[in-house]
Amino acid sequence: MNILAVDTASSTLTLAVRTDTKFEELSKQPQGMKHSEIIMPSIMELCSESGITIQDLDLLVCTRGPGSFTGLRIGMAAVKGLAFGLGKPVSSVSTLEYHARCIQDFDGAVVSVIDARKNKFYLGVFECKEGNCSRVMQDIDGNAEDLTKALSGYESILVTGPDKNVFAPVLADLFPQKRITTECQETVSPGTALIELGLEKYETQGPDDIGQGPVYLRKSDAEIALEEKQRGESNG
Repeated sequence: MNILAVDTASSTLTLAVRTDTKFEELSKQPQGMKHSEIIMPSIMELCSESGITIQDLDLLVCTRGPGSFTGLRIGMAAVKGLAFGLGKPVSSVSTLEYHARCIQDFDGAVVSVIDARKNKFYLGVFECKEGNCSRVMQDIDGNAEDLTKALSGYESILVTGPDKNVFAPVLADLFPQKRITTECQETVSPGTALIELGLEKYETQGPDDIGQGPVYLRKSDAEIALEEKQRGESNG
């Protein structure tokens, strides 16, 4: 099976292609998060390096959030556009779960984190044991204090994700008695983790519904501004 995986949820564009005989992956950090300008040329480049064409793809995998509003829209639009044109299925997965999936050799709680700005983070908590990770709580838009209950039973906590180095010290200050780390001896690459998780979801749950779009944990600034304007008009 030829699988393309795409992640545009953060400032890093991650792409991977896996065929029956090859695996190719690339990560780019375009200035200004201009994923829209490089995503399609990068996909074509990666397919070529893998010895296939876009038409040879069998499954398209992408992150659906949480993450950058604009980034998620760009990634899902590109993947769904390809899927529609090729008549191929899409399997989208939680951004935070896919980052946790990179961890292979750790027993304890794994906290996956993306900086959500405005003094908050997108957070997911997973329990990892003997190489298997299961979800402890649903993804949230919050702070370290919101994880108190979920992390209460764990002495060892690994922080992962694009903004692990920002969040780990905050978590360590809140839980000084726990062992907080950002390093793991054994990991897999983001592209590998994304392909594995997307394929697993596809095989157990089937392809995405045609109406599946990005999953946002908060309203965009535009939505908030519109609501405030509408409230002002109704009050006036």
